[in-house]
Amino acid sequence: MKKILLVSTGILIANLSYSQGSFGNQNQDSGKFIKIAAGLNSIKMRDMATSPLFYTGGLKHFELGFVKWKEGKERDLSFSISTGQASNTTNDHTASSTVSIYNLSYSKLYPIWKQDKLNLKVGGELRNSFHIRNNPSFQNNATGIEVFSTLFAAGKLSWDISNDSRSKFLFFNVKPKKRALSFKMKLALMNNTFRNGYIYNDNSGITNDPNIFDNHQLKMFSGYRLGTELNYTVFLKNKNAIRLGYEFDAYKTGGNLDKFEMANYKLKIALLFKTK
Repeated sequence: MKKILLVSTGILIANLSYSQGSFGNQNQDSGKFIKIAAGLNSIKMRDMATSPLFYTGGLKHFELGFVKWKEGKERDLSFSISTGQASNTTNDHTASSTVSIYNLSYSKLYPIWKQDKLNLKVGGELRNSFHIRNNPSFQNNATGIEVFSTLFAAGKLSWDISNDSRSKFLFFNVKPKKRALSFKMKLALMNNTFRNGYIYNDNSGITNDPNIFDNHQLKMFSGYRLGTELNYTVFLKNKNAIRLGYEFDAYKTGGNLDKFEMANYKLKIALLFKTK
């Protein structure tokens, strides 16, 4: 976490002091970008089907995506991987779980309001999350494989904080540059789950017909999910961009004895390469 914060601070300082010249010919509302991001995902989770204890950990996060802006509309297609370990320590006993999270999401937003340097867009997002978890402490219930599929209603407020002329910030000379600050809120309209039932183990191994999804159950409108994203984007003279972002993603399933809960806190640095 400290390394990521240091790198983020360095990039911010560099962007405040480094001149990119005039940006008058750049159009933030039109363009196609390839997005490459990396960062840290701090997680907290609990699977009541195996244990009432919370597991926490820091996962490495990588993301690849495609962003398109046109006539105020915004599209974002992203695939990400978070992988690492989460652990719990109780009564001097520590148990660890290897966690891998794969996310595939697509969002589309439409402009509905604009005033001065503020604009508001609304739309939707479909996000599919695939988990693979392994905790040897649970023995024959060690492996959890699950899918969370969510349809969100989304809203995004953006603020153009560009400076058109030279200014001063603390001890730095701030050159003219195009910048944007945005906040996105996502609320689940439909949350579906496909995961292990209360009993993880099954008879497929005994019958010599292994099936990792033998005891899985599909539940529609199960539980809830919400998310937020805060992004600071700097547009460079070469029409590319650098983005610093924080994302919160939390969800839980329905039920009681087999309820699953997870919260993701992601700190990311992304490079946006303009393709057109």
